[in-house]
Amino acid sequence: MDIRAWRVWVRNHRRLSAGLTVVAALLVVWAWWPATGKKFFGAPQSSGLQAVGFYENHTMGSANPGSWSSLQSHWRQLSSISPHWFAVNPDGSVTDIGYNGGLVAWAHTHHLTVVPLVTNALGSTDVLWTQATRRAAAHHIESLMQQDHLDGVNIDFELLNPDSRDDLSRFVGDLAAYTKAHQKILAVSVFPLVGLPYAVNGADNYSALAQEANYLVIMAYDHHYSGGPPGPVAPWGWVNDNIKAALTHAPSDHLMLAIGMYGYDWVDSGGAEPAATVPDFAAQKLAQQYGTVPHYLADISQNEFRYTAGGTPHIVYYMGDRSAGARVALALQYHLAGVALWRLGYEDPRFWGTIPSR
Repeated sequence: MDIRAWRVWVRNHRRLSAGLTVVAALLVVWAWWPATGKKFFGAPQSSGLQAVGFYENHTMGSANPGSWSSLQSHWRQLSSISPHWFAVNPDGSVTDIGYNGGLVAWAHTHHLTVVPLVTNALGSTDVLWTQATRRAAAHHIESLMQQDHLDGVNIDFELLNPDSRDDLSRFVGDLAAYTKAHQKILAVSVFPLVGLPYAVNGADNYSALAQEANYLVIMAYDHHYSGGPPGPVAPWGWVNDNIKAALTHAPSDHLMLAIGMYGYDWVDSGGAEPAATVPDFAAQKLAQQYGTVPHYLADISQNEFRYTAGGTPHIVYYMGDRSAGARVALALQYHLAGVALWRLGYEDPRFWGTIPSR
């Protein structure tokens, strides 16, 4: 199963002024600080919930916008951004696929932490198989955090061979030794535990990863996906079951819920079909174009509509602002550390009414 999924993470570096009051405060914090080195990605919202925005650079020729405009409009409602900027190669080297130092400086000026996604190039597992390549990758990622003024990283390795389960945990442990010592954020994007085959989520050992990383980001989307039969991308009951399953392996303050602000447009043939991605902002326009009205399905908290183009029936399922808000409510209900939004620029603008400003 070729599951999509995406991204996440973050928190703030605050500069402390000199003085005895600050020194005393630091001593108190030092005495209280957990052994894991865990700290917030940034200033949490008034609700106590962090909000991380996955960030995509604009791609020339793409029908979808980049994330910059959404970030400019809604940065006050975010704790951090998690840009898609780096990929680890099988030999442990790291390729820059879009780093933007100007955006890092802008984010820090606006009190947002920057915790980029680090993906596995081409979905390869090879980098994890040997200690030498794991340590090479960890070393290169550590160097990036230092030289590029990053506040941490989100390890988003997908489509891994389940046999790499222990090796992924070892790799995250190698990175954690650095991030804890240098007060950086370490997040790991993980596949849901419920409703996916072991071939997809088998490499994600929640218990072991949560002992090393600050946060696990649950990619709670693509329950139905392009290439499979039509259906809701993130039905409410499935998301709820996956939060409960995650809580049996990790404490709530180590978990973030990723929310996918998109859906899919399938040809409605009665079977599995490839499907086009439909961002939430575009779903209403698509429905209007074909003279139909989306319906909110209360039992699964997803949106659906049907249309016909050139005599071919289509069916669309997508998230929408009301459904995304229901996922925020779930994160609050279970006292999770935060939500991660895939991605900035995909959302229905009305969604931001569910996220308070800092």
